[in-house]
Amino acid sequence: MKAVRVHRFDLSVPMQEEEIEDSVAQPGELLIRAGAMGVNPVDIAIRANKHPYAKMVTPPYIPGAEAAGEVVAIGKGVEGFQVGQRVFGRTIGGGYAELVRLPADSAAELPEAYGYKEGAGITVPFSTAWNALVIKAEASAGETVLVQGGAGGVGSAAIQLAKRMGCRVFATVSSEKKANFCRGIGADETINYREENFSDRCMELTGGRGVEVIVELIACDNFDKDLDAICIDGRIIVIGTGTGKGPMAEYRVPAVMTKDARVLGLAVVNLIPKLGDLIRRFTPVLREGTLKVHIDQALPMESANKAHDVVLSGEFLGKVVLTP
Repeated sequence: MKAVRVHRFDLSVPMQEEEIEDSVAQPGELLIRAGAMGVNPVDIAIRANKHPYAKMVTPPYIPGAEAAGEVVAIGKGVEGFQVGQRVFGRTIGGGYAELVRLPADSAAELPEAYGYKEGAGITVPFSTAWNALVIKAEASAGETVLVQGGAGGVGSAAIQLAKRMGCRVFATVSSEKKANFCRGIGADETINYREENFSDRCMELTGGRGVEVIVELIACDNFDKDLDAICIDGRIIVIGTGTGKGPMAEYRVPAVMTKDARVLGLAVVNLIPKLGDLIRRFTPVLREGTLKVHIDQALPMESANKAHDVVLSGEFLGKVVLTP
């Protein structure tokens, strides 16, 4: 099979598309012929050796955390799936390949409303957003949620889920194009962080109270200002440092204390044991076909390096995916 592999932890070293031995479904797994594979910031952070997940892989390795496609083989002990079925899910052993292994308990049938490209953009964004809003923040109807970086994959998923939960939703953006996109999927207000201080604007929009929940995807730049944007007992869910950013953030300890702030970290790897239950709860919502998975670019697998460059640039809406 063809696959893209990382041979060294260094973004200046291009990934290589190569012919390698076919993957095989192990017990508890599905093997799919990929129709599309999601590209996520975590793929880039691992490749750059700037993420703890990098310790879990040894070059050469196949990157990629999610894919959608057709089941071609079913591992021992797996029930509820059949060969030829359209599915999506989290990958094992890397998603940038023609044949991809999925744990059966974190895979699900892909509803007819979504093609493979959309299916490859569901698992990581929506499971992360669900974990942030439902499990970590315990957000409820009537609360205000600020999504930092609303035009990306996780950001756009968080906007839609928060709106569905009955929350008032704000989203930070860097352009009017991104603002229009976020408003189109449910954001009540957008804040261009290049033109105004988002924390001041949040206080203005909430009458001086502050927001209850912040879904924070760019913590290296925002965390200290987040403390000014939340209300008393506000929750900040830290999902990412920002694509291509370093690992450090400075903040005022008294600001955490005076707001009685709850700062909750989130790592997708820790979600894996809960992913089966989460997918079972989320799939009925997905079957309605109302959630939007916007694919900005679908690039051939041989253009994986270009896909990483696009994600690093931030100049995209929703998701970037690869196709075999």
